[in-house]
Amino acid sequence: MVFSTPSFLLLYLPTVWLIYLLLARCALPRLLLAWLGAASLLFYAVWDIRLLALLLASIGVNYWLTGRVRQRGWLWVGVAFNLGLLGGFKYSVFLLSVLHLAPHPLSPLVLPLGISFFTFQQIAYLVDVRRGHARRETGSLYEASLYGVFVSFFPQLIAGPIVHYRALAPQLSRLGRPSSAQVRLGLVLLAFGLCKKLLLADNLAPLVERLFSLPAHAIVAGDTLVAGWAFGLQLYFDFSGYADMALGLALLFGVRLPQNFASPYRAADIQAFWRRWHITLSRFLRDYLYIPLGGSRRGLPRHIVALMVTMLLGGLWHGAGWQFLLWGGLHGLMLTALLMWQRVACVRLPRPLSWLLTLSLVMLAWVPFRAESLSHTVALYAGLGQWQWGALGDLYRDLTQGVMALGTSSALLLLGSFIAFFTPRSAVWARWLAKPKRAWWQGAVAGAFFMAAAKAMVDLPGQAFLYFNF
Repeated sequence: MVFSTPSFLLLYLPTVWLIYLLLARCALPRLLLAWLGAASLLFYAVWDIRLLALLLASIGVNYWLTGRVRQRGWLWVGVAFNLGLLGGFKYSVFLLSVLHLAPHPLSPLVLPLGISFFTFQQIAYLVDVRRGHARRETGSLYEASLYGVFVSFFPQLIAGPIVHYRALAPQLSRLGRPSSAQVRLGLVLLAFGLCKKLLLADNLAPLVERLFSLPAHAIVAGDTLVAGWAFGLQLYFDFSGYADMALGLALLFGVRLPQNFASPYRAADIQAFWRRWHITLSRFLRDYLYIPLGGSRRGLPRHIVALMVTMLLGGLWHGAGWQFLLWGGLHGLMLTALLMWQRVACVRLPRPLSWLLTLSLVMLAWVPFRAESLSHTVALYAGLGQWQWGALGDLYRDLTQGVMALGTSSALLLLGSFIAFFTPRSAVWARWLAKPKRAWWQGAVAGAFFMAAAKAMVDLPGQAFLYFNF
């Protein structure tokens, strides 16, 4: 199920939530935990019941390993198991193509949903237990259930945020009836996320598809510029919309998940961008890869190597393809260039100019992320050398049509840009609405957004979230 479909919003969620509320009136937290666990496994099984066994096996093996990772050798076994599982499903065909070998008949053809996220989440827990940052309890049935729900909790199972056990498990162990404030805030965030996904991301999808489907010989500079810009906005509203929905859904059960976005396109430099974009992944890469590689503590050469390796592997995490490695490498080069500039330059760029430069580079770097292959990426970037207006000219012509321009993809592109670049993020609006004596405004805003989302669901077929592919 996709969060933005009628089957989830009108059948699954009301059923799971209402039963949870009924149980919360008279049940112990352990029964609530069992219900959430069963509901989460059902949520995953609906996609493909064959993949449920994979999820359960991953949870079972990792839980067993957490009792042994105090011994260093077992930690490496756990990391190898998780990376082997991820690699087998996500990268085996890619590696065979690199070696110019034909895929084996048993090579996996389906990428299990959420495997990148629940694999990283469990690696983080193994490392945290080893470091003493998290505890492995007695191994009772209840503790095993707590661990299982920590991994499979349906609001964040498929596309994050990546959550630490020490942050989520205490909340799951104290499950109870959510407060009215939590429910109101959760519904507002759910409504915000639905509108980001259905009204903005899904409506930008045809424009993005058209630009990335242009024949290689016909691509010009204006096409590449608008392609990167449009996809950057589509991806942002799609993924941040999911993040808003995940936070809102968790609040309906009294659980707080971490923020994953903080207006990344308003960042004034590339370091700030990565502190604001996909925050939980950035922290994971920093804590479990960049810092162990030496970070900034062992001299400039080691610092640059740590940056490049982290970003290359971060790119590869998103997808099995050379274009994802290129995307990660571009961000590594941007971070390295900023590091060198900060060390040697005696001046700093004015903030507006620094912001515009960062935004332009980030949007252009999205091109390989969306491209079908490395050769497709090269064709799109080669178009920058042929200055013609292309899609930029189409954008200008659309916007000169007066009122008729309001229904065009060009107008949507500008509206999305204004929202992403200049307005406060969803969490800020939600906190403002959550202040005392604003409950009526919360209801009005959530109701209006839910109505707009419902109309969009009727007008457009449901589309999966982009990060489901990663």
